[in-house]
Amino acid sequence: MSVDTLKTQNQNTGFSANPVTVVQEAVKQKQAVKRAVDDILDDTFEKVTEAAAAPVEKTLLNSVAPVRRVISLPDMVSQGDIAAAIGVGGLTVVSLPEDCRDLRDAYRHSKSMITRSRLSQPYNYRKYQHDFSFFRGTLLHELMKRAKSPRMQNFVKHIYSLDKTLYNTWFGALTKKILGIKDGKKVLSKVKNLDGTQQYVQQIVVKKDLWGFKDLTARAMKRTSILGLAFLGALEVPKIVKQFKKGDTTEDKVQSGSKQIGRAALNVLGVSIGMGYGGALGAKKFGAVGSLIGMGAGLFAGCGVSNLIKRLVLPKQQKSVDDSAV
Repeated sequence: MSVDTLKTQNQNTGFSANPVTVVQEAVKQKQAVKRAVDDILDDTFEKVTEAAAAPVEKTLLNSVAPVRRVISLPDMVSQGDIAAAIGVGGLTVVSLPEDCRDLRDAYRHSKSMITRSRLSQPYNYRKYQHDFSFFRGTLLHELMKRAKSPRMQNFVKHIYSLDKTLYNTWFGALTKKILGIKDGKKVLSKVKNLDGTQQYVQQIVVKKDLWGFKDLTARAMKRTSILGLAFLGALEVPKIVKQFKKGDTTEDKVQSGSKQIGRAALNVLGVSIGMGYGGALGAKKFGAVGSLIGMGAGLFAGCGVSNLIKRLVLPKQQKSVDDSAV
């Protein structure tokens, strides 16, 4: 092949046989690829860091009850759940005194851990778990204590009788029987009942307790108020009613409402189970501060599992332009 023929082929293909030009083009391409890879790695690292920090941030926010309730209000309002927002706002106000006491106890406990000073606790958290109350320490409790007339006093006593935990219901009795949970030694604590008397706490006795599951279950039930469950259920009612109104036919409305009932049940279970077990584990291991952080972590985990189940079992229908968020 002649030299003239080779030059003609190189010109036709656009290929330059100059080695310097080839090297320069290769260096430019290498630098461009490196910049692209660096950008991808930086973006990936940023997203991974944000994802890793999210549970910690949400756990800390969820650990502070007033903050946990307040930050949920904008979403409720934007989704049209005005009744639920009013309910949560009201609960935030009436529960503020007890929430502040919980924060105070957590602060004192954490301070004693840092300074290694002795702290007087209401009872031994590792051995016992007191029964939670929906009214104790709230503004409503303060109002009920001021009842003067016999009729109002009887009404208050009736309200007090309803304020019990899941542990002291037929469901709790059945669970205790199935798991072999029994009440042990009873001691007087510094926690007060609704009537102002000091509350007794009982040791939880279990046998063959794998990973402490039975003990934590009993503790979680003691931390779950029946009225609290009822309040969580009531917050879901407006959304259920709204879904029963959606659809062109009766069948569509029933189907939409039924799915929302399932979502509501998962919401209540996720919050209750998560906070119950998380708070029980935290309190047993780390006292008052562990209780708050445990509830925050449990709420985050419980809601996460609940939302996952909803996406798999009860997926939302495609929303039209006029549909509001469920």
